[in-house]
Amino acid sequence: MILNIVALLFVAGITFMHSMFGLYSGIINVACSIVALAISFGFFEVVNGLLTTQAGLHPAYTEPVTLALLFAISLGLLRLVADQFIRGNVRVPMYVDWGGGAVCGFINAQICVGVMVLAFLMVPFGGKVAGYQRYARDVDNETYRTASVPSELRKQDDRIAFVRNKLWLRSDDFTVWLAKTLSGGSLSGSTSLAAVYPDFAEWVWWSGNTVQHESMPVPQRNDTDGFERGLRVETAWTQVTDLEARYRENVATEDQPTPPYVPLTYQIQPGHELLGTRLVLDNSSADRTKTGAPYHRFRPTMFRLVGDVGDEPRHFVAQLIGGADERIGPNYRIVEADENFSLEAQGETRIDVIFEIPAGFEPRFVEYKRHARVALTPANIESTPPETRLSLGGGETSAAVASAGGTGTATGQGLTRFIETVDHSFTGGIDRLPFEMASATLRSEQVDIVGSKLGPGRVTKERDALEQGTGTKIATFDVPSGQKIFQIQTRARQAASLAGQVFNFVGSVANQYYALSNTGEQYPLCGYYAIVERNGQQFIELVYAPDDPAFRGMLDFQTDGIRNLLRDQDDAKLGLLFLVPPGTCITSIRTSSRGSIDFGQEFCVGS
Repeated sequence: MILNIVALLFVAGITFMHSMFGLYSGIINVACSIVALAISFGFFEVVNGLLTTQAGLHPAYTEPVTLALLFAISLGLLRLVADQFIRGNVRVPMYVDWGGGAVCGFINAQICVGVMVLAFLMVPFGGKVAGYQRYARDVDNETYRTASVPSELRKQDDRIAFVRNKLWLRSDDFTVWLAKTLSGGSLSGSTSLAAVYPDFAEWVWWSGNTVQHESMPVPQRNDTDGFERGLRVETAWTQVTDLEARYRENVATEDQPTPPYVPLTYQIQPGHELLGTRLVLDNSSADRTKTGAPYHRFRPTMFRLVGDVGDEPRHFVAQLIGGADERIGPNYRIVEADENFSLEAQGETRIDVIFEIPAGFEPRFVEYKRHARVALTPANIESTPPETRLSLGGGETSAAVASAGGTGTATGQGLTRFIETVDHSFTGGIDRLPFEMASATLRSEQVDIVGSKLGPGRVTKERDALEQGTGTKIATFDVPSGQKIFQIQTRARQAASLAGQVFNFVGSVANQYYALSNTGEQYPLCGYYAIVERNGQQFIELVYAPDDPAFRGMLDFQTDGIRNLLRDQDDAKLGLLFLVPPGTCITSIRTSSRGSIDFGQEFCVGS
């Protein structure tokens, strides 16, 4: 907001001032501004290269200063020359003079303000500058399916949409358009501006979208040249099928430093494909630290792929990253513009970066941060992805193992109140039965007894009969070796009303239930139980099917009316059972058709 207001005031002030100078002076000013614009955009990289290599100045600051000063100095000199050699005037009707002067003044103001805004945004402030952020999450957390976004940004998945913001008068976009037009037309050279920067204003924000102020958007050049050595492509490949990945809807905050992941299929847009790159990041492109090893601190927008679709230059930023998040191992992570990554620089740091591109796109180079570029041509691209995937630290895992998982998205509601429906004494890594059951009574049921523990089968009985029967008291489930039970018990009626029908007991939809871990792994239901009031007595129906491939992970109640009792009785309880590896932390429950409910906290199973 602040940047928009300041830019608007400057444009209005310059326009008003030039309207008083008149049409003839306005035309001269516009001509001078256009030439100064061509000089600044044509030579800022060359001058910046000299300042950083010869003078050893910091490239994160020299580049915006170079762009602004080249424009300002050129404009000042050109205007000085014009005042010295063009001393006459052209008389036109008063209203034409004022109106024409205002039009020329507006064009001149757009150019001047556009250059200054671009230079200002190139300074390493971070993602949001003076209240302005070019790409921001939809304020209503709408997904790409439902948000009002341009067609080229629309995606067929359930990620939170990012909306592109613009300056009110589009001064930066106008300036970039004019520079590109000059570079590709009358002032064209061997390489046009658009060939390197298809959208310069977008590149400025993408590359300047840093993790924090000390995270530099440009590689260092004072010891080893990060522009030349900072990036290398080890291999590249194309993929035309959707990818199973992990997705984190929320960004890390002080209150929630480790938001949960969910499995989500990255769906390729029609007419598009994925281009994957295994990139090697050199220490020369990493951020320096006062003590200790350097770190690669980046956001996904700092990886850019540039190429052509026909004769039109296009560029794209990373959509998936692999080998940069230890919490999800070798799984790819679907990334958003405001997510942070930090990798210790270890000489050569490898990560997988995947871009979505339109069919027919021919890549020319990949860029990391600003100016760490490496060529990438169609001849260097394989037709199949690597057989192994990276894990954090450079290790590799079979791609077949890494891609295992399902789809899902977090759409739960009433999070805080839902937790109030959970019985915490029966939620977590708990292998206890909801109450002790007599072995003699259990033997009349369709269930196995393994030693003194309850094995696979189904129990449908009054609670009193189970508790007061004779024989050994069975208190726990028999858990397969190397696994743990995660159990959650809720008050069924309240849970169903608060969780957006994730807990669906009535109706024709058959839901499969999954527990989701904080790393995005999902574990299918292995059992369940319902405790209701029936005919004046408490009644339980319990199913336990560990490692049974015939069990479909659904609530398949056999007792007549038990679903309605779960829905209608305030004290009715529903328990869900899942088998998980030791040490797993569960964050949410998902169903195959009703979305998921996030607990808002982690329930961890002991090792």
